[in-house]
Amino acid sequence: MSEPLHRITDAVADVTESDAVAVRNSLGLQKVQRQPAKKALRTPLPPPAVPSDVSSDVEWV
Repeated sequence: MSEPLHRITDAVADVTESDAVAVRNSLGLQKVQRQPAKKALRTPLPPPAVPSDVSSDVEWV
């Protein structure tokens, strides 16, 4: 690894995420802190071998 890369690595080794966010905000690089992705709700499928009253008519165009 080159010397400049070593210096950069050493400089950011102890930076916390909140410190990084503060630096980006102060530089105007990040206006809003990213929120973690929300897990999408899923509708469970009917159990196997149980007749379903659901029908669907699809027209392929």
